This record gives sequence, structure tokens and C-alpha cells, in this order.
Amino acid sequence: MKNIVIGEFPVLPDKVDELERMFSEILDDTRAFEGCISLERCFEEATSTFVAVGHWESFEHYDRYLNWRVETGLADRLSPVLVNGMDSFRVRKLMVKDI
Repeated sequence: MKNIVIGEFPVLPDKVDELERMFSEILDDTRAFEGCISLERCFEEATSTFVAVGHWESFEHYDRYLNWRVETGLADRLSPVLVNGMDSFRVRKLMVKDI
């Protein structure tokens, strides 16, 4: 069963390029993290929001990844480029279910 994690990053319009560079620096490590099956980065221009769509072996794997990112200071780097800082960062955890 796939576990999908969607992260939403509403970025300040004048910080889009900065966040894009930051993602370019860090996403290879995300993709290599234990439990990450795949990761795509999307951008919605109308709302100036990056959306990361990841497929993870389990939500526990993702939670370990997120804790690692917080411990290594990523939240501190993200906060100045996001609308309302880290308060605007949103994560959704979705399980694929057969209908």
C-alpha cells in the first residue's frame, strides 16, 4: 500500500527563486532517505505555493524524515521564505484505498 504525503509551502512571491534553489539543494537527500519511494515538486503560480508529493513506505518513515529535517535546521531556513513562516506549512498524509 502506498502512503502519500503532500507538503504545501506557500512562499512569499519575492522568495520563489530562493525556495526553488533550496529545494534543488535538499531534495536529492529526501529522495535517498530510507522509506522514500518517490518525490515530485510542483508549483501553483496563482497562489505562489510549492507542493511536494511524496510516496513513502510508511508514515513512520516520513515522520523520521521530518524529525531529521527539523533537527538539521530546515525549518529555520524555510520560515523566512514562507507566508507566515512555518505556521503556513501544511502536511497531509493520505493512504491509497481501493474503491
